[in-house]
Amino acid sequence: MPKKRPKTVNNLINQPDGDIKALMDRLVKIRTVDESVKSFLSPSVAEHCRVVNIRKSTLVLAVDSPLWVNKIRFQLTELMSYLRTNGFISLGNIDLIVQPRE
Repeated sequence: MPKKRPKTVNNLINQPDGDIKALMDRLVKIRTVDESVKSFLSPSVAEHCRVVNIRKSTLVLAVDSPLWVNKIRFQLTELMSYLRTNGFISLGNIDLIVQPRE
């Protein structure tokens, strides 16, 4: 019986229907949305939040403290409009969670 050879990382990443490729695509999407969110927010606010997930049509933003949640909450409608006009049409909601950075 021939011995199976391990697959290279490049082969695993480039499989069009593979789990690793799907994960990498998801990470790229989250990073792209995070960059868009930060370009919309003022720099003083942007440094206190980050995109941590996209669940179905919900964008999840982690914010350092409740203070920043309130500041961002006032901008949610405009942020959603901005994201939709910049290619993220499927987003329908934004959830804010408090998650202090370590």
